Amino acid sequence: MVDDKEYGKGVGMLDTQRMCEVAEKVVGQVLALKPGETVCILRDTEEESRPFTEIISTAARQAGAEPVSLIIVPRTVGGEELPEPVAGAFSRCNAVINIAKWPITHSRAVSAALAVGVRTCNLRGFNDGMLESPGVTTDYEPIRCNALAVDALLEQAREIRFTTADGCDVTMKLCGRKGKAQTGFADKPGTFSGLPDGEATVAPLEGTTQGCIVNPYIIDKIGRVDEPFRMEIKDGWIVNVEGGEQARRLLELFEKSDSNARRFASQFALGMNPDCRIFPDTKEVSKRLGTLHVALGDNISLGGAVQCGLHIDIVILNPTVWLDGKIVLEDGRLSI
Repeated sequence: MVDDKEYGKGVGMLDTQRMCEVAEKVVGQVLALKPGETVCILRDTEEESRPFTEIISTAARQAGAEPVSLIIVPRTVGGEELPEPVAGAFSRCNAVINIAKWPITHSRAVSAALAVGVRTCNLRGFNDGMLESPGVTTDYEPIRCNALAVDALLEQAREIRFTTADGCDVTMKLCGRKGKAQTGFADKPGTFSGLPDGEATVAPLEGTTQGCIVNPYIIDKIGRVDEPFRMEIKDGWIVNVEGGEQARRLLELFEKSDSNARRFASQFALGMNPDCRIFPDTKEVSKRLGTLHVALGDNISLGGAVQCGLHIDIVILNPTVWLDGKIVLEDGRLSI
């Protein structure tokens, strides 16, 4: 079982030694860059990203690869599209490293790059204490084994159901889509990963999700949920959102987005990393062993059929999960 007693532990300023350690792990393990390869390093105009960009560039050169730095205006939410020249550069390199503020995995630019064999690594949020997490430098071999094993179960299953003590009760159908495990490794063509990492994930069949989400831990772009929250889903669409400030902000986000932002669930994932913290940032807590996250909006990069300029993760603590009626996670404990 997991709780939020670890909230706030380990947060502080990153030092150069830690950034070098993580850069070497990205270059040597996650992407396994080879001599002669080209890697695009994407950052935004926030100046705190400059030192880490330079450290990663140095590590890439030491591996014999050629780094190319790209700088963009900060996006406002995960999944927002990137400038066309950036998308073009992605598809013409061997690997991509993102250290901008928001994730880019669910953008069309990354989907196109993955389709032609580009390897990608997402390191967004590094300047918010993320790289200090023990989940970044953990042993990823057992995480990879567990994530791939759960992915295989997701590919074979026909129905997911999950509940929580707070009242979450959601069912969704699966349709044999290939799992998209994030294992801490993106060393094969067309794979993506990041640090901290570790999840088994799949795109459920559109139009099949039913139920309600009650009092999740955190919602991308919205933040930590600290007031009553209830979201109702019918036939794969969000039909009602009630609660306090977080509910209001989510509804405002819907108003600014296209109608597909209300498509749910575009993703189902189980965290696999035991060393990630219960920490109010979806980048880390969504990878924590014993959590799950579901998403609304875009799922093209996961092999789904929903295209949208928005992808919002919702993280839930201590769920119980059934695949075709068999428990695989109970009160946050994995059972496979």
